[in-house]
Amino acid sequence: MLNISDNILKFLDNNDFQRILIHSDILFGFKLPFHKDKNTFIESHMDKIMSVINQKTIIFPTFNYDFCKGEDYSLINSPSQVGILSEYFRTNIANWRTNVPVFSFAGIGVEINLPQCKVIDPFGVDSLFHYLYQNEGLLMHYGSKFSSTTAIHYAERISEKLVYRYNKEFIGNVIVNADMSNMKVLNYHVRPLNRYQDYDWNKIEKDLLGAGILYKFEEGRTNILFCNFKKLIDFWVEKLNLDLFYLLDSDSKKWIEPMIDKLGRPFLLTDFE
Repeated sequence: MLNISDNILKFLDNNDFQRILIHSDILFGFKLPFHKDKNTFIESHMDKIMSVINQKTIIFPTFNYDFCKGEDYSLINSPSQVGILSEYFRTNIANWRTNVPVFSFAGIGVEINLPQCKVIDPFGVDSLFHYLYQNEGLLMHYGSKFSSTTAIHYAERISEKLVYRYNKEFIGNVIVNADMSNMKVLNYHVRPLNRYQDYDWNKIEKDLLGAGILYKFEEGRTNILFCNFKKLIDFWVEKLNLDLFYLLDSDSKKWIEPMIDKLGRPFLLTDFE
């Protein structure tokens, strides 16, 4: 009987993906011997991931939200705020990082050079998400819940059906190195301020599993997920074309649908801020 590592290797062998985006939570990653030294324990998880994936372009989100609080974003010094594995990857393994404030990514393998724009849409056609969509990327959740994926915001943006979030601009410096910095505008579509809004992740996962797009590998506490990035986005965009509010949970719909009907347009920043 194959163990979870063997099943994942078999899955990857049968699906030729060269670019893999990994969201991580080592608490529910591979079951590995605990080590009292934190870095050694984190390194063991990274070694295991690398042995399974084997010589591909590997990408981790290295998001840092301080830019939205008025701070500069530094490619070198701004830490990842989305997990200890992604920060370990950024500081010890990655050989490139994108210059997008807040929603940055670090990677090894083929460097992904995004267009140099003064106004940055982190989920638009110049984003890393769009690159993965066009280049048959694979989304992997290593122990992390599927609800932590940010690909959902890319699907919302390119669907051109997004009505329940609104654009908000954040301005600051992107520091490339000691000799270079550039002022950038981040055009970020945010949820309404001080209002409840969330996605129906149970329904979303169930629908993706039923469509054969989401693959789950479980063994004890270990929980690892995979999605073909293009098929995932196409599925969501198709659903949004049929129902603007498909992704939202029932509590969100209760107030959002009536307000959109009353306004007769998508939300604007001035509706809430």
